[in-house]
Amino acid sequence: MDATPIIGASLFIGSSIFLYILAFMGVMVIGGYLTYRTSPGRKKRREEKRNDR
Repeated sequence: MDATPIIGASLFIGSSIFLYILAFMGVMVIGGYLTYRTSPGRKKRREEKRNDR
């Protein structure tokens, strides 16, 4: 019995899990950057609203 297809399948599963982790980390970094970038403006608007009262 040849074990190459089993090794190939396990390598494929392992690499796809690795790619999923990389993609997840990329999404987290982009999301964190966008929240960081937009939050100072939101904070400023909130302070302006508070000062208008």
